[in-house]
Amino acid sequence: KVKNIDGFVQLECQVLKGAKYRFAKNTHTGTETLIMAAVLAKGTTLLENAALEIEVDDLIDFLNKMGAKIKRLPKRMIKIEGVKKLKGTIHKAIPDRNEAVSYACAALATKGDIIIENARAEHLTAFLDKVKEAGGHYETDHYGLRFWYEKPLKATDVSTSPHPGFMTDWQALWTTLMTQAQGQSEIIETVYEYRFAFTQDLLKMGAKIKLFNPKVKNPEKFYTFNLDDDQTNNFHAARVFGPTKLKGKELRVTDIRAGATLMLAALLAEGESILLDEGHIQRGYEDLDLKLKELGAQIKRINND
Repeated sequence: KVKNIDGFVQLECQVLKGAKYRFAKNTHTGTETLIMAAVLAKGTTLLENAALEIEVDDLIDFLNKMGAKIKRLPKRMIKIEGVKKLKGTIHKAIPDRNEAVSYACAALATKGDIIIENARAEHLTAFLDKVKEAGGHYETDHYGLRFWYEKPLKATDVSTSPHPGFMTDWQALWTTLMTQAQGQSEIIETVYEYRFAFTQDLLKMGAKIKLFNPKVKNPEKFYTFNLDDDQTNNFHAARVFGPTKLKGKELRVTDIRAGATLMLAALLAEGESILLDEGHIQRGYEDLDLKLKELGAQIKRINND
């Protein structure tokens, strides 16, 4: 039974049964959700057009250690044989690649040098390709990844896409980084219908950004979001002109990625910036402010209670 109560979806059933399901669009969280539902369902579940993200594979590995029977098949399919129960296990989660990209962008934008322990290059291929194209530097070793700045960055175009492409989670950070690059960068967002709200805050800080919609022959194929959810006033791309000096402002954080992005912009800006509703940042990053302080940032958490 599916109920919509005050904007929330409530699901009820006595017993889950295996089924064949095809995702109309690539969905990272959707794939993970159905995997978890199918693990204890009766019978076999077959997921078609399933997401390829490494976090999905890590979840599969974890559940299989607990006694689940999950197998990836060719052509983006996942087969789950339902089991009666799961058991406890020990599992080491993969490093957070979004956090690694956040620190990498901070280092390059502030002309710094950083080592990110345990970061895995094989998880960041699309990002590393763009770092190299922009003129940034990185190296890999047993400890993880090192990123450093040597010379002015070059404007670099990016188009987000599902794995193994450039993640939508990195888009806002890259857009902010490109405000410091020489020339015009073009950023196209294909995964979410609107993920450029943060640019309004960057404009307040002095960035030069122009939002637009790219000319697309087949939007249904080009975009991985549900076109029915799109709004006529949404923009799916941005032109970023750099380098520009940013100035500190009082800004309100609206979500996890925007929070890390605005913190990066504040590090770049002249003067003091105040970020309101910083709880969004803490939800996605553990002690980000403290870690940046260890790197030399001047950050103070203000208790408004």
